[in-house]
Amino acid sequence: MSRSYRITVIALGVPEEMLEKVMTERFGWEGQADSWDDKVYFTGQGALYGGKSEHEAHDEIAGMLRSVYPEAKVCTQWTYLDDLPYEEYGDAVY
Repeated sequence: MSRSYRITVIALGVPEEMLEKVMTERFGWEGQADSWDDKVYFTGQGALYGGKSEHEAHDEIAGMLRSVYPEAKVCTQWTYLDDLPYEEYGDAVY
């Protein structure tokens, strides 16, 4: 079973091109990287499979980046898309 997420990766000490390549080619997330000040951001959507937790996926992403850039600092932010809260207004039509 897969779970859909929106992910933001914020990194220091990693080139924009490398972050985007790792996230799209290695981990299969759809999105793009951008830079602001000394930080690089990747924002995208994808899924976690096989019961992998967000923390486990973070460790895998950070580990991959740190294998090439040992001094890198990596933060991931996860938004679970399959069960977002919502408000509904108006007439019930279902």
